[in-house]
Amino acid sequence: MNDLRAKVGPDRLVDEYGAAVYRFCRGLTFSKEDAEDLFQDTFLKVLERPQRLGEDPKKTLFSMALSLWRSRKRKIARRERIAPTEPLLDQIVPGGDDPEASLLAREEERRVREAVAALPEKYRVLLVLYYSVEMKVKDIAVTLSLPEGTVKRRLHTARGLVEKGLAEDD
Repeated sequence: MNDLRAKVGPDRLVDEYGAAVYRFCRGLTFSKEDAEDLFQDTFLKVLERPQRLGEDPKKTLFSMALSLWRSRKRKIARRERIAPTEPLLDQIVPGGDDPEASLLAREEERRVREAVAALPEKYRVLLVLYYSVEMKVKDIAVTLSLPEGTVKRRLHTARGLVEKGLAEDD
């Protein structure tokens, strides 16, 4: 294990996989702050137990991030059942030269985010990995321990559900 730790140091892991893991975390959480927390916790977990990296560090990092995110969701759901809170408004500062175009783009982004967030987890995670992290179907299948055909079918279904959700809003 010391050979693995020397070969795959934390700096190298962050340099090599950090951007992809952050995009994945951002796609899961839809929040910059939550994504940063999840990203840090994922790499902290690796530092605490480098032996968990296994043969494919990228797969392990995504699996750890997904596991941590699921745990947080359960914890938040428990807290919400005990003491409900009101959601905070998303505060996006308009940018660009054309305020109307900026507003329309933000509104479209919000609608897509809501449609993706409304999907069951098995579809949402695939969309995040495919579009945000830009993983290939084969890599997603390995990461999630699913057959490639299942990944393709779920991606197709997820796209259809997002389209349906967006059409219902119109």
